Amino acid sequence: MAKPVVEADPLIRVSDLSLSYPAHAGGREFEAVEGVGFELARGGVMALLGESGSGKSTLAKFLAGRAADAGEKAARIKLTGGEASVMDVPMRRLGRRARSRLTAYVGHLGQDAGATLTPELNVGDILLEPIVERSRRFNREELGERIAEMMDIVALPLAKLQEYPYELSKGQRQRVAVMRSLMLDPALLIADEPTLGVDANNRPKIVELLRWYRERIGATVLLISHDIGMLEALVENVLVLQHGRTVGEGDINEIFRQADHGYVQLLAQALRATAYDEIADE
Repeated sequence: MAKPVVEADPLIRVSDLSLSYPAHAGGREFEAVEGVGFELARGGVMALLGESGSGKSTLAKFLAGRAADAGEKAARIKLTGGEASVMDVPMRRLGRRARSRLTAYVGHLGQDAGATLTPELNVGDILLEPIVERSRRFNREELGERIAEMMDIVALPLAKLQEYPYELSKGQRQRVAVMRSLMLDPALLIADEPTLGVDANNRPKIVELLRWYRERIGATVLLISHDIGMLEALVENVLVLQHGRTVGEGDINEIFRQADHGYVQLLAQALRATAYDEIADE
């Protein structure tokens, strides 16, 4: 299969970016990301790597235009330094209209998205929800064919379309969440641990789905994952974060082979060890 054409023009530009959470419940303002900079070209795939608390999810949510979580003031991400733009939309003081325009073209798969599926909707309605929210007029036959193809790729029987989240396993719910994030064919997908909760046998199917999606529309992907199989199959470049700062950046193979930062070396070893553990568990 031919790889999507990667254009030189960056889809994401980040320069000396710092992000924080406001003081809450007597605590201090917390700086989650400090002085980060990178560019992601159109059609490219980059992974954000780092241990828990390194700032990966904060950076991903901010770039996806989800700086406020469910309207909770304590969860609002604040830009405290530097600049960022996504699809030529400046992220500083992002207004409601600009945010709506941005989120229409940016897909976001939040961490553990499978756990937040709408419980009163069946799988078919969950998948249709993003389409219906945008327009009441769409080609149902064409959409049905696309859903059937995605269900086949991730090995979910069509009968699951009639089931509700509580009837699905954790891994099945996560596969549904990944499909839902692709329903609007986003030009940019920002995905936080897309294989979380999916068993080792079915993780490659998520990889296959993301590859299918990229090849269809030449999409750009910013990915957070500790799944070494997914990283090796999809990712070209990585940005490694520790305590909100960049400690490694570059080609995925070169950064792990020649990394001179001790943390990056340890992370590479941990990813490989996890992969071997998964093979042994199958």
